[in-house]
Amino acid sequence: MLLVGLTIRQLPDDKLHLIFCDVGQGDATLISYKNWQMLVDGGPGDAVVSCLGEHMSFWDRKVEVLAVTHPQADHIIGLVEVVRRYRVEKVIAGSYLNDTAEFRAFYEAVTAKNLPVFSPVQGDKFRLGQVDLAVLWPRQQTGDLAWNGQGHELVLGAEYQGEINETSFVLKGTFSGFDFLLTGDIGEATERRLVDKVGQVEVLKVAHHGSKYSSSGQFLEEVRPEVAVISAGQNNRFGHPTAETLSRLEAVGAKVFRTDEMETIEIVSDGQKYWFVL
Repeated sequence: MLLVGLTIRQLPDDKLHLIFCDVGQGDATLISYKNWQMLVDGGPGDAVVSCLGEHMSFWDRKVEVLAVTHPQADHIIGLVEVVRRYRVEKVIAGSYLNDTAEFRAFYEAVTAKNLPVFSPVQGDKFRLGQVDLAVLWPRQQTGDLAWNGQGHELVLGAEYQGEINETSFVLKGTFSGFDFLLTGDIGEATERRLVDKVGQVEVLKVAHHGSKYSSSGQFLEEVRPEVAVISAGQNNRFGHPTAETLSRLEAVGAKVFRTDEMETIEIVSDGQKYWFVL
């Protein structure tokens, strides 16, 4: 009877669930619709595994899409264990290299299972059930090709010489009349290139954990989020989120929700209205 009760409680509904996992000083966002899941980033440790366990049905061991906005430790370390524990159907990752131990561990976990890897560029679109997803950035593949050939041979040439945060892929999701925007760690330079492409959204995942070098006034005026979610660790050494960013979010009327204060944040939408699961 307990098993039946637990199963009924975990049966998927027809709503979109956005789960911003509390992974400390990092990012991990689970997009869930019915039996489809897309995980964007995995944080700096294994906390993301617990988040998936709490927000996916216990019998569901499949992640349809695993996405890495950019290959830095606070976004990819947790994905190694996700790849090991779950059946991942496809991986979305940048086409550039970051020759670090963390990137190599992720690379080895993905190639050990021979997972298909795709590098997104502006204009790419795909669907997760009834959720439409559009890639707004980057404009083109950058750096050396990290995933090469049938054997996924790692090509270690010159590393990307620019600001790697600016290579983050930016993803806009639409579920009927509900829109959300995931921004990785982009800064003001990339935001300026996106202001005429994003449009207004209900929910914004604030870039770079609330850094003062992101979430510029011009960008926020264009996006006009009703809700701004900041993923940051308690008492982190970077001072995220900064007072400057919080002030700019307040100026556009966004309600701010922070994982360092509220832990994991879940937003549910039926395609018209949305609400929080507390």
